[in-house]
Amino acid sequence: MWQSPLHSAHRGIAINMTQLKKTVRIIIGSLGLIVFLFTVNTVSAQSLVTIPDTVQHELQSTAVEQNYILQVALPRKYGKTDKQYPVVYLLDANADFPLVTSIARRLQAEDDLQEFLIVGISYPENHWGNRRRDYTPTHYSAVENSGGGPNFAKALKTEIIPFIEGKYRAAKTSRSLIGHSLGGLFGAYMALNGSGLFDNFIISSPSLWWDNTVLLKTYKQTTLAGRPSLFITVGADENPHMVKAWRDLHTFTSQKKNVARQKAISLNGENHASAKFRAYADGLRWLFGKN
Repeated sequence: MWQSPLHSAHRGIAINMTQLKKTVRIIIGSLGLIVFLFTVNTVSAQSLVTIPDTVQHELQSTAVEQNYILQVALPRKYGKTDKQYPVVYLLDANADFPLVTSIARRLQAEDDLQEFLIVGISYPENHWGNRRRDYTPTHYSAVENSGGGPNFAKALKTEIIPFIEGKYRAAKTSRSLIGHSLGGLFGAYMALNGSGLFDNFIISSPSLWWDNTVLLKTYKQTTLAGRPSLFITVGADENPHMVKAWRDLHTFTSQKKNVARQKAISLNGENHASAKFRAYADGLRWLFGKN
């Protein structure tokens, strides 16, 4: 069939326009990918958010055969004075070091709190598994990799605390330990085992149900060493067995004659997840408040 040159030209233009559209789509898609990759690379190349006046150290423990990350928050005036500072040792620092540092510095900015060093004890990996090992005082058959509390206590006494006190102006007469949940269990263990390693404790929602409340049974006749101060809390909306554990610990320690001072609070409206926020703030004010 004969076609005029004009018709052929129109058909050629239609074909070329189709190819052009495909080419444009490919170019646009490629440019979009390039922009995306450039954006990702630019974001990843930027600095991470950091907390001012903090330092991080790695410490290899032979007592536990574990590499620990020690996160240290310095007082605002640390570099302008020669004084020694109380030290607050914080468990579960992988999650709670920014939280406790922020709470302390906000209260200190209002001149409501003394200054102190915060030492967060964290892990480079497997935080949940390692805390289960380190914070439990006995091996519980229902939970694998548990019962490493005595070794962790040894690491604190012979490795972690000597490292901090050798590197910083840390007052050896004022060591505090903060722990929540299993960390609270370990805090209770350190308060009751007679070691006298810490002077103050903030024990938040302690998991004293562990191994059929073995902790209170084991240290029933133990005398507390060093006349510690104990701040013990639980969320009022936590499971009944947690509230009972808090009450049992308070009753247990109240019967010990060598507790310097003690305060036990049930936090209204708080559950197991939220209780620690108020426990940390209220506990620090109770221990280090200026008013």
